Amino acid sequence: MTGLESIINQIAGDGQKEAGEILAQAKQKADEIAENAKSEGAEKVRAVLKDGERKAQDIRDRAQSAAELEQRNQMLVFKQELIQEAIGAARDSLENAPDEEYFETLLALYKRFAQEGRGEMHLNKKDIDRLPDDFLARMRKAVPEAEVTISPRPHKIESGFMLVYGGVDINCTFRAIFEDAYEELRDAAGRLLFPVA
Repeated sequence: MTGLESIINQIAGDGQKEAGEILAQAKQKADEIAENAKSEGAEKVRAVLKDGERKAQDIRDRAQSAAELEQRNQMLVFKQELIQEAIGAARDSLENAPDEEYFETLLALYKRFAQEGRGEMHLNKKDIDRLPDDFLARMRKAVPEAEVTISPRPHKIESGFMLVYGGVDINCTFRAIFEDAYEELRDAAGRLLFPVA
């Protein structure tokens, strides 16, 4: 081997050795970068998963709150329906009470709403037909200062009566009485149907 070949071989050997070292360093650096990237990627994956879990929990919480609100609203509607039914049943029981009881209720309303002076009581046809003979006398005894007569003409009302004093009408129908007292009746029915423990 000539000196030139020997130098070339030595240069080639040194180049290969240096290339191997550079390659080893590059591989080590690539491994470090890959390891760091893997660690950063895993950290990002954990952060994304944690954020996803938080969002999923928020969605579950909102869904549960919405379901609870809907349940409360449905329960409130149900309670209101029951209260309405109870009030309706109370009114029905007054309207369909036996004659003696029915007219006692009318007399109690008359005592409460009658005014001093001349007036006229208007009843429906059914009530005129079953009016007790002594009812007018009982009215006069109950409120002597009121000079109220009973109209023989039927009035278009379901139950109860209308008191007319000149141009002033006092609506004493069961419908009007129940409407006026609706809030009190609703609260009372609510307490009876749904007592608070």
